[in-house]
Amino acid sequence: MIRQNIQLFALPLGAQLTPSEWESFLKVLPFDVQRKITQYKHWQDRQRALLGSALIRWALFPYIDEVLLHLAHDEHGRPYIAGHPHWQGDFNLSHSGNWIVLAITTNGRVGIDVEEIKPVNEEMMAYALSEAELQLVSHQPLPVFYEFWTLKEALFKTGLLPIRSPHLLDTIAIKRTRKDLSTQLLYLDQQHPVSLCWNNVCSNVIITMLNKEQLLQLEQQGVSRK
Repeated sequence: MIRQNIQLFALPLGAQLTPSEWESFLKVLPFDVQRKITQYKHWQDRQRALLGSALIRWALFPYIDEVLLHLAHDEHGRPYIAGHPHWQGDFNLSHSGNWIVLAITTNGRVGIDVEEIKPVNEEMMAYALSEAELQLVSHQPLPVFYEFWTLKEALFKTGLLPIRSPHLLDTIAIKRTRKDLSTQLLYLDQQHPVSLCWNNVCSNVIITMLNKEQLLQLEQQGVSRK
């Protein structure tokens, strides 16, 4: 396995984009992506999709030429870079509440999930957690449930586990048996935990915080992080 860093980019949703900001982000995206984004009913969902697509495009430029940046989806809807002869890495996007997050590795697989902490009833907890996880969550603060849930989602989104739904994963058993997988939990703020999972040897997770103004400026200037 290759030792390397995992890149984590975090972008707040922020206030609604102005028409000119919206057009600046939208016009550089492929037509099919534009069409999908504009079909969302609520502006928050449209904006999450738009900024997420822009973030992917910008963050991958140091590794892949724009001409070769063709995103496809597997049978489970997981996005990947198609038809690139040298790319052996992976990326994964998640958004919830006020945050959009993107993880990138240049080797192996990576999964990421962010969730906004909201009230959850006992029925939902029983559905989402294994018995061992549920015992640990009982009488614990609500964020502990979301720490488990984001980890389940991140593990599931790597595509490395033959499970059809993240709620079927037992993270306690996986951590004990799958020594090839690494995980990390962090908080963007008090209401938004993020979990990452990857299968290469990672020295550390490098976090880059952006806002929409910075991302727009980078897009307009064509700045590359090479």
